[in-house]
Amino acid sequence: RVREATGGGTDYAVESTGVTEVLWQVFDSLDKLGTVGVVGAPPLGAEVSLDVNDFVATGRSVRGVAEGDSYPKEFVPELVDLYRQGRFPFDELVEYYEFEAIEEAVSDSESGETVKPILRIGEE
Repeated sequence: RVREATGGGTDYAVESTGVTEVLWQVFDSLDKLGTVGVVGAPPLGAEVSLDVNDFVATGRSVRGVAEGDSYPKEFVPELVDLYRQGRFPFDELVEYYEFEAIEEAVSDSESGETVKPILRIGEE
């Protein structure tokens, strides 16, 4: 659907769910020479298989993004400014769970239902 909507695919994409099946859906949405940045962390030991020809024939790439690949002193204030302007939908990325609902938080994170689960521990 992304390839149809963009007339061939995107130049850049971000995979933030940590679900390996989603990584390949995002990869398939790329145009030639497109790059997907992976920020979502799957369970330790998770592996993906790939057809090397998908990379060679299209020039697409997958790149890991560590710590946001940014300078926190610059990047964090910029994110705060974007949030205040209504241009960074932080509220749509997080979901709060009481500590007692930790299993639900893990399940929602693994399924991609929640991008960033946040556990509340103790009194507010």
